[in-house]
Formats: sequence, structure tokens, C-alpha cells
Amino acid sequence: MQDESDQQKQWDKTYASANDFFGTDPSELAVSALPAFKDNKVRNILELGCGQGRDTWFFAKNGFEMTALDYSEAGICQMKEKAKGQGAKVSLKVHDARDPLPFPDDSFDAIYSHMFFTMEFTEEEVAKMLAECQRVLRPGGINIYSVRNDHDPHYGKFIAKGKDMWQNPMGFVVHFFTEEMIRRLAKGYELMWIKEFEDRSPPFVKKLYEVALRKPSEAL
Repeated sequence: MQDESDQQKQWDKTYASANDFFGTDPSELAVSALPAFKDNKVRNILELGCGQGRDTWFFAKNGFEMTALDYSEAGICQMKEKAKGQGAKVSLKVHDARDPLPFPDDSFDAIYSHMFFTMEFTEEEVAKMLAECQRVLRPGGINIYSVRNDHDPHYGKFIAKGKDMWQNPMGFVVHFFTEEMIRRLAKGYELMWIKEFEDRSPPFVKKLYEVALRKPSEAL
């Protein structure tokens, strides 16, 4: 596995090259998650891997209080510039989510991440991050995330970097998830659903799973 700082630099370079690398419209996942958040009376959301904020602003404009983290300083700086004068309830922070989350237990109604866990993380690292997510979720809170899956056109292509990981021509290492892996990672949560969908954001169509987890109201 390559130095993680290489991937961080790759994202900084990518975001610096275009203010809206993935476009300005919200992702398919954000549009799908919105009614679930409303149905569950969510007020505040922690977003992991917010990038340049296309989903962050979407949720903020729909009335949610947002806390958004990313390890790309370039992406967070761009978001801070966009936030000026908007009046939205958005807190932005540069943070590597492999480190403990800088929040007390039971802080958030919901956690959201689009294609964040599909980065160059081992299954063990993802399990630790999901455990941290569970810690900062309030009892009954929900965690909705997406990952590229083993039906994706890039699965098994390009340069092998680890189990179910390949580095694409753009220089990004992608971890592809199977349904079995998602079920293993749901330990300690109530698994609400796994749905397959297509993400059509640039530069190519991706196959993903949408995953919804709930923190039990009482300890399992």
C-alpha cells in the first residue's frame, strides 16, 4: 500500500484544478438520503469526506445543521470561501477520519458519507471508523454511506494495491466492497438496507451500494 499522504496530495491537486470537480448538483446518494433523514427527524448531520461540498450545501439548504470533515485542506478552504455570506449552518474542519473523531459521545442525529469508505482503507480501518461513527451517533441515529461495489466497471482493473483495491489511471486507489463485507462491517449496528445504484458524476458512471445503518437505542 502506498503512502496515504500521496492520496491526500492527489485530492488536493484535483480540487485545486477545478472548484466543482464532481459538479454542483447533489449526488444521487444525497437525494436518496434526504427523505430518510427527514423521516427520522434528523436535525444535525456529520459528513465524512465532504470534498468540495456539493452534498454539504444540499443538506444545509434543506435545513440541516452540518458538520463536514475532509483531510484535503484544498477542499475545505474552497468550502470556507463558498460559505461566506450564505448564512448556512455549516462547520468545516480538516480531519483524517482514521484518527478519533473530535466529538463527544452521542453528538449527532445522523452521519453521511458518499464514496468516502471506498478510498484506500483496509477493512480493519473502515471497521474502526464505523465504530467511531457509532460512538458519536445518538441512540437511534442513522449512518448512511455509499461505496463502489464489485459490479463496478473498474472492479479488477488497473494496478492492484491490496485486497479488492486498484489504482485507476487518475492516480486514485479505490476499494470496492462486496455485500458480504458490508454485512460484516455492520457489526454493532442495525442494518436497515443495502441498495445498488449508479452514480453518474464525472468523469464516468460508477456502480455503488447505498448502505443505511442505525445505532441501536439500547446496547445490543
